[in-house]
Formats: sequence, structure tokens, C-alpha cells
Amino acid sequence: MTDEAKLELTENLEDYLYDIFEILKTAPIARIKDLAKRRDVKLSSVVVAAKSLADKGLINYQKYGYITLTDRGLEIAKEIENKKKILYKFLTEILKVSHDSAIKDAHKMEHDLSEETIEKIIDFTKNFSKD
Repeated sequence: MTDEAKLELTENLEDYLYDIFEILKTAPIARIKDLAKRRDVKLSSVVVAAKSLADKGLINYQKYGYITLTDRGLEIAKEIENKKKILYKFLTEILKVSHDSAIKDAHKMEHDLSEETIEKIIDFTKNFSKD
């Protein structure tokens, strides 16, 4: 993730961006009500987040309209997904953490660990898999 984008995104906005990405894997567009249901939040909370993501150039959104990712938003969402997958793999295959715990912990780690630490885990996981 670029330093610029990372500085602009709170954990909450990162989660919204990733949820939009997940919805768009199976649907051509995302809607405010889809996100509200998925996140179990009020529609007004989603609208605030959507406006913020749109202002940052990460999604295409207009009031009462559909949501799609911009190229930049898609790139960042894919980076988030990659981190989650690597951290999940590290937790389950190397540390032998249960699936349910690994899902929750990978999400927390993705937000709370430094980029340096995550990169070291990624490198370790890749090297461990080769051995």
C-alpha cells in the first residue's frame, strides 16, 4: 500500500473499502444497504464512509447511487486482501491456529502491525513454504 493511501485511510475506511471489494466479487455494483447489512451498521454510517472514500478517489459514488471501485481503490483492496491471505496462512499453516481464530487475528494484525513486521511475516511465510 502506498504511504499516501495508508495515511489517508483509517482502519474503519479500510474495512469499508475491503467490504466493497468483497461485494463486487459477486455483484456488478455495491449499494449502501448492502454495506450496512454486511457491517451491521446504520445507512447513515455507510453514507459518511462512502463519501470519504469517494473524496479520496477510491470509489465511485453519488448520493442514492451505486458504488464501484476506482482503479486506485481496487489496487488498495487487492493489497489488503493479499495481506489478509498471507497472515491467515502464517497463522494456520505455521502457527497451527484454528480457522476461526486465524480469520479474526489476521484482520487485527493487518491493521495493527507495522508494514515492516508484515513484510517480515510475508518473507518468512514464503521461505517457510519453500522448505
